[in-house]
Amino acid sequence: METNLREERRRIFRSELFKLRDEGYLSHPIVETVAKAHHQYQLDLLKEDEALVQNMPALSNQIPASLSKPIKEKKIHTPEEVRERNITWSLNIGVIFLLIGGLFVATSNWESMTSIMKSGSIAIVSILFYGIAYLTKKVLHIDKTAFAFTVLGSLFLPIFILSLGWFGLLGSYLSVNGQGRYLLGMLGSFLPLIVYILFAKHLASRLFVWFSFVSLSIGISFLLAGLYLKVDFFYLGIVLFNAVLILVYRRIKNRDLLPLFTQEFVPFVQVNLILSTLFMLFLFDNEVLYSFNVLLTAVVYLSMMYVTGRKEYHFVFTIMLVYGIYQLVENSILDYAGGIVYAFVAFGLILVPKAIKGRFSLEKVFQYTSAVISGLAFIYISLEGVLIRNGQPAIVLMLAYLIMAANFIYLSNQNSRFIFPYVSSLFLSSGIYEGISLVASPFEAINFALKICLTGFVLFFVFGVVQISEHVKIIRNAAVEIGLSIMAIAMAISIVFLYWWELGVMLLLLTVAAYLLYQYQTRVILKKAGFWLLPASLGLSAVAFGEEINGKFANYYNEYGYSVNFAGGAVIVLFSSILWQKINKNDFTRSSLFISQALYTIAIFHAMISPINHLWVQPVVMAAGIWMYSYFYRKIRTNWIPYLISVTTLLCYFSIVNTMRECFTFNEVVNSLVTSVSAIILLIIAGFWRKRNTDLEAAFAWVGHIFFPLALIFTWFVYHANSVFSFIMALAGYIVSTKLAVREWKMKYFLYGSFTALFFVISTGLDRLNLKMDGNYEFLITSGLILAFFLGTNPEFKRRTTFYFVPFSTLGIGSMLMTYPFGIVTYLVTCLYIILLLFYLHKVKWDIFALVPLVCSFLAAVAYTYGSDLTEHEKILVFAIAGILLIFIGQNLYNQLFELKTKFWKVKIDGYTVIAFLYFAFMYSLENLQLWSHALPGTLIALSFWIQRKRVLADYTAFITIAAGGYLLQPYYAILGKISIPSLWEREVYVLPFILLVIFIRQCLKGKYANVVKVIQWLVLVMVSLILIQDAMESHTIYDAIILGSLSLLSMIVGMFIQIKSYFFVGAGVLLLNAFLQTRPYWGNMPWWAYLLIAGLILISIASFNEWHKQKAQKGESTFITFLKVNIIDKIRKWD
Repeated sequence: METNLREERRRIFRSELFKLRDEGYLSHPIVETVAKAHHQYQLDLLKEDEALVQNMPALSNQIPASLSKPIKEKKIHTPEEVRERNITWSLNIGVIFLLIGGLFVATSNWESMTSIMKSGSIAIVSILFYGIAYLTKKVLHIDKTAFAFTVLGSLFLPIFILSLGWFGLLGSYLSVNGQGRYLLGMLGSFLPLIVYILFAKHLASRLFVWFSFVSLSIGISFLLAGLYLKVDFFYLGIVLFNAVLILVYRRIKNRDLLPLFTQEFVPFVQVNLILSTLFMLFLFDNEVLYSFNVLLTAVVYLSMMYVTGRKEYHFVFTIMLVYGIYQLVENSILDYAGGIVYAFVAFGLILVPKAIKGRFSLEKVFQYTSAVISGLAFIYISLEGVLIRNGQPAIVLMLAYLIMAANFIYLSNQNSRFIFPYVSSLFLSSGIYEGISLVASPFEAINFALKICLTGFVLFFVFGVVQISEHVKIIRNAAVEIGLSIMAIAMAISIVFLYWWELGVMLLLLTVAAYLLYQYQTRVILKKAGFWLLPASLGLSAVAFGEEINGKFANYYNEYGYSVNFAGGAVIVLFSSILWQKINKNDFTRSSLFISQALYTIAIFHAMISPINHLWVQPVVMAAGIWMYSYFYRKIRTNWIPYLISVTTLLCYFSIVNTMRECFTFNEVVNSLVTSVSAIILLIIAGFWRKRNTDLEAAFAWVGHIFFPLALIFTWFVYHANSVFSFIMALAGYIVSTKLAVREWKMKYFLYGSFTALFFVISTGLDRLNLKMDGNYEFLITSGLILAFFLGTNPEFKRRTTFYFVPFSTLGIGSMLMTYPFGIVTYLVTCLYIILLLFYLHKVKWDIFALVPLVCSFLAAVAYTYGSDLTEHEKILVFAIAGILLIFIGQNLYNQLFELKTKFWKVKIDGYTVIAFLYFAFMYSLENLQLWSHALPGTLIALSFWIQRKRVLADYTAFITIAAGGYLLQPYYAILGKISIPSLWEREVYVLPFILLVIFIRQCLKGKYANVVKVIQWLVLVMVSLILIQDAMESHTIYDAIILGSLSLLSMIVGMFIQIKSYFFVGAGVLLLNAFLQTRPYWGNMPWWAYLLIAGLILISIASFNEWHKQKAQKGESTFITFLKVNIIDKIRKWD
């Protein structure tokens, strides 16, 4: 960054110095003396920097402090700028509309026009643009719009000249297909060039400077093409043109004659060089000569970078160099050794900064370029090796990979980027793989995956562990990580393609690598990975060899299978832990112990799901698992290991039971007890360890109680009626557990388990006794027994019982609702159940939960009336009376509709009133032909809302009143749907009440939420107006027009009288729209382009009128707009 600033300062100093010389302030000798002194000063500064870097190498590794980026402030436009922008847009859109309309008028007759008329039309369009530009510049004084139209007019100049040749107006020689077509192109470039230069000087526009440069370049190209030169002379002409441009620039760059052109010359000449070079690339046919030309062009760009100091040429130089080398290699004898050439080219790029002596601080740029080219070369030669050489190993590829690796090793030593060592390791691994493939080609047993693993191991061992040179020390960590990653990829390939013995060999190599990792690595995370990876790879290698045996011997697979393989690996690792303990390798001892347990856990898993001898192998594996986990617990003494022991004990129990089933026959009752007895056994074992070992006691108790519900659910689903014995055992177990429990949550869990087991004992007992009842009375019986327990227990258990009794009774009521048929007896029992639960809830003050039984009461009423013989009138009256009764009960029980408390179950809500609305709403589903029945539900709901207005907070009273008044629309519309209304007034009768509702809302709120009410008022008025307009358009009669106009006029009058904008503007808008629609036959037949012309004229007129108003206002004169603003618009703004 400092070097760049210094270079910029040098250019500024020299520019100012030469300017002083040109303007006569300094003589030529003095300027030369000062320039030489300043040049020597710059060289001395560079030498000081080099000395500083050599003396302080540590500074290169420091991270520069990040500079805070300045916050870019958003430009705030002044009102005048916004106004001018709007006028400009209005003019632009208006002109576009005029052009589109005029273009359609013109092109609709294009075929009938002569060639002179066609070219003349283009000329007229250009003149029109220039005329509009003159008008906006001189009259309206809008510079941006004038400039835009000037650009449009200028773009039509070359189009006009080319159209003359296209239509043959200049003769056959200067036509597009004639001999002088290049001369025509030159004229089309040079003639507008004069205009562009004049506009560039007059308007000081960079855009016209670029127009001038591009026109000049195109004109010269057409001139050279018109001479019909050979390709080489054309190439020479382009080069000479570029050289002349550069010479002219050097002559005039310090003069003030054409400063705008000299400022834009440098970016243009870069673009021109690139475009000219790319143009010439497609003209050569000889590939070798072509490659040399490209390389020569690359050298030219490198020279330009050295001479001009523009670092941007580095990118063009790099692209040209790579492309030229590619053409040279692919089309010469270097093709066979192409990979080596590409590698050397990438390596050679690092030396380029040495050649230009670090003048521009491009060392890092060329280093990154070398890295990118090496990467691309790696991809190219790798794809070439796969696609062309069919993956066969080659010495050329090996050497190319090693050269690229050496390149990146050099970059790693020169640059602190972390990625370079990893890329070096990647290239080294590619070279090592090619070498291993060459050596192993006679041996068919070594497959692709094993070669990859050997590659990773060699990279890991040679460059990650053994230090062969100080130069490669920097890639040591990367070699370790890349080598291990390659070995992991090789093992993944072996697993996919089922190379099991190869996988075993790889895992043994990984075991060795893990030991070396632990011994020689200094990074803590890798050392830890080493002592975990060693036992894991050792055990899994045994599993891999065992899997090879599984594939070769089917009997071994069926009898022992995966389980014994993993168990064998676990035992080997367990013995290795004993060996590590004897040689005092405690890290390996602990990790081997953990890995052995993990492998044996997998063995147990496979013993359950994989093929195995169930008669004796599976029980032995399970029993050995209990010993393994017990040994693990004795060594580690961690409280989570007993859980593994208890689970394995459970699995061993089922394995032994399965073996006994193969030898003996169990009846259905015994089978139903097998699963439940397992949980009882675990609980008995827990009781045995209760005072001996708390860890084992907790583990067996937890597993037993977790498994017990699952066992009971399984037994209930499979054996159902016979499961009563299992639930009796569960009831006894939960009772004992409740007595032994100490913590509160355990007491609740076991107590609720006892209640649940009691319910299933009653349910399954009734099923086993085959007692048939009309209803689910097991809930009722269980609730009765729980109530008996509630009455006879202490207060603490009463409190705990309440939390179970309420939801259980609610569930029982729900089960009663499922009874079919739902007769009068069932309905009365259900109602009694509901009343008792409601009474209990009120006693314990859990009013919030009363909603649930009340909903059940509603469902019970629906179910009963659905199956009863009551008529529709009677059903309506029943639900109306029931709803009114609930409203009355709620009014007497609760003072407020809702009272918030600190605890949820203490919240009070009038559930009776809430459910009463359900009764009223259900009346809608009952069909009846009487008119009063259609209005009754809505009227009752509205009255219910009205009654609640004093039972809510004062802030919500208005909303309840609004709800009551708004809901009255429902019975209103229900009656309208049953009576006949004249079609002329039908739409008005339906939509006008909404306006009354808005007025009612406004009166109820009394100024509150004024902004929201205004929005609602606008929406309602607009929607009602649109509906009435649509009705008027649909009928299209004079009566609808009169009604719509009268309503609109009334709205305007009301709006003016009460000074409300919405009524006034909506009425005015509808009135105008009504008049517009009634005159539709007069304006509806105009062509579409006429609308565009009118719109364009209107927009241009508005923009012009606004500019005229601006000029008048600046002079202090008043206009019609001022009168409107002061006397009308400002007064209307004060309305509500």
